[in-house]
Amino acid sequence: MEVQGILIGLIGWAATAVLALGTPRLSAIEQRAVIVCSWLVWMIPGFGAFVRSGAITIDAAALYIGVSTVLLAALLLIGARGRKRVR
Repeated sequence: MEVQGILIGLIGWAATAVLALGTPRLSAIEQRAVIVCSWLVWMIPGFGAFVRSGAITIDAAALYIGVSTVLLAALLLIGARGRKRVR
């Protein structure tokens, strides 16, 4: 059950990211912001399956979600800065 929760979260996040990247009305910065924020939204229920089954505590789930969100945002910012230098 826990793995299914994470898989649903990952699939939902990937689908949201693809939709955000395909939206011409959003600037590149807005697209990155949507991707990071949607990670947070999709992973809360994903890790909630682990909390509900008792595999991890709610504090540990919040820590994992927060750390992964910060790392994802940092990777997107590094990637954005790297692209600007190439052009």
